Amino acid sequence: MRFYVAVCLSLYGDWLTTVALLVVLFEVTGTPAAPAGYMVARIAPRVAGPWLGGHLTDRLSPRVVIMSTSAVQGALTAALIWSHRANLIWAIYAIVAVAQFAGALSRPSHGALIPSLVRERELPRANAIYWLLFSTSIFVAPAIGAVLLSNVGPDPLFAIDAASFVVCVLLIATLPKTTPAAGAIAASRSPRPRDGALREAMRQPGIRMVAAANFASGLTITVTQALLVVAAHERFGGDAAVGYLYSGVGVGGTVGALIALRWIPSRSWTRLAVFLAVTVELVSLAAFSGSTVVPLAFLVLAVSSIAGSSFDTWGATEIQRSAPPGLMGRYNSVIFIALNAGMFVGALWALATANSLHWDAALEAACAAMLILVGGVWIWGGRPSSLPIERDTA
Repeated sequence: MRFYVAVCLSLYGDWLTTVALLVVLFEVTGTPAAPAGYMVARIAPRVAGPWLGGHLTDRLSPRVVIMSTSAVQGALTAALIWSHRANLIWAIYAIVAVAQFAGALSRPSHGALIPSLVRERELPRANAIYWLLFSTSIFVAPAIGAVLLSNVGPDPLFAIDAASFVVCVLLIATLPKTTPAAGAIAASRSPRPRDGALREAMRQPGIRMVAAANFASGLTITVTQALLVVAAHERFGGDAAVGYLYSGVGVGGTVGALIALRWIPSRSWTRLAVFLAVTVELVSLAAFSGSTVVPLAFLVLAVSSIAGSSFDTWGATEIQRSAPPGLMGRYNSVIFIALNAGMFVGALWALATANSLHWDAALEAACAAMLILVGGVWIWGGRPSSLPIERDTA
């Protein structure tokens, strides 16, 4: 429970800062390019962060990494108050980039810490609760942020977010300690070299499917988010419809996590389940581009999010069960490397096609390309590239 409260507070606090900064940057500069630049500064540092974070998690411990990165994020978020009052746009971008990199470092630690807190048979339920909190933050926290912003301004939101990281550090500090060197010792006994941990993970068909699904999901969701305002303005009666559309994403994610709480496929069926779920997500996002009324758009976005949230839980559980001793952090980094890489490519795709393709054509092309990708991984990536790593039972 302490772990979940710590994660929940930091997730909700991060959305409060996001809402505040999008408004602040637009008001200070008067141009939509500033919020767009914020999104690039927010996403780009996440691509490399999980890879390094996975190494740190295995060499130190998940607990130490989460505490350290949360402390850094708390200090940087507090500095946003000064940057905002001084109207230093460059400082805001720099703080966001470093803070997001620190956050990306900690993400593999979350997945690596969960198996040390619950029994193996409880992993699916524990992961489902984790992703449930993540999903609810998408539509609950922005709504809270919007209300607070209109009443108290951005600085209190920055302060609340900074305080959430402090509480996160204190709560994680109370969790059971693990031996810092245990991961390194276990990895040294592994028959595979430690430097090839990510490569070894990607040789397993199930993990390849999880990586492909997260890349495809991250890319298409980012393209959808980038074009959502345009879609609302042109087709759904105005910019206010964006709130309803985001609610569809959040509600669907919550339902998907609740489904995963009740059911998870057996290990022999996980790869197929992930493939089918990401296919449903991609088809639903493509269907959104053809929607003409808000209720239909809400429905297809909710369906896409139900599918995405379900395979988030299934994929995380599969990776935790597949990771050899001492490599849990690096194996978990596969999810976030793939997801963040997809988000970055999606942002570039939306930017590159902004003036050459209509928004619905840009989204449909992205979904079609990702369907080809996940289909190819399903058809040609079904055999192990090497023998699985044996768990050290000594």
